[in-house]
Amino acid sequence: MDVHVEYFYELIKQEWNYSCYKNSFDDAQLAIKAADSDVAGSIRYISDIDKLADHPEVKSVRIFALDQDTFEYFINKYGRQLRYIHFYSNKSVEDWSLLGTLPDLECVNWFHNQKIDRLWDMSRNYSLKALKISDFSKLHSISGIEKAPALEWFEFGDAIWRTSEIESLKPLENTGIRRINFSGKKISDMDVSCIPNMEKLEVFDCPTNLFTTEEIAWIVAKCPGLEGYALRPYLDYMIYNEKTHKADIPGVMIIGKRKPTFAIEGNEKKLEKYVSQFDSLVDKYRTE
Repeated sequence: MDVHVEYFYELIKQEWNYSCYKNSFDDAQLAIKAADSDVAGSIRYISDIDKLADHPEVKSVRIFALDQDTFEYFINKYGRQLRYIHFYSNKSVEDWSLLGTLPDLECVNWFHNQKIDRLWDMSRNYSLKALKISDFSKLHSISGIEKAPALEWFEFGDAIWRTSEIESLKPLENTGIRRINFSGKKISDMDVSCIPNMEKLEVFDCPTNLFTTEEIAWIVAKCPGLEGYALRPYLDYMIYNEKTHKADIPGVMIIGKRKPTFAIEGNEKKLEKYVSQFDSLVDKYRTE
């Protein structure tokens, strides 16, 4: 079976920064999947993977549907060649510990897995700066992530169904993490007290209803320079209009668990009240 090969955009050659991370998450130089599949047919033959032997210049790969045996072959033979790997729908891999043998690996993006239940040992991933994990059904603890010596960007959550849960963000305390994106359903301990201890953190993104308004205000008060999608009293939001069948009614989404969404027109004082309450909470927590 011949491998199906597609060429994607080459990675931008520049110093690592957030825009470069995003390019890495979205693009790869080479995609490897079964030849008889439009999306992600299972890779059953070593010859599928060995197409990489014809491309020693390739540093970024998107690879589909590995099982445990083909994953191990891929990493053992070609892992040290690569800087960025996007694992797409490799749902049956159950042990990814071989990733810990790649000191030059810079970015891992792994979408969809049903068997992995713990992180690998990252202590020898000296170059790993960005890690994105999405739609993992059994991975609930990020314990061990603190061993990654260079990690700056961490994304965890869901790309399709919002079902992912993690136990805590505490393993990221006192690390060099600069950006966290959590798009899952729940953080079990709901403990935000660890966030100010992430001294290099610049961006913290999470769903608008993950924390209470009080918890969001506390984060804003204790981390005044921190940016984030939900770190504010409300978001502008276009509401669906049943008359026009379009989302064309200017509205707002109040940040916080169980908080409402409503049209602005006719509710200006209501919005002012929510903003005033949020600002008062921030002022209160700043002095505590």
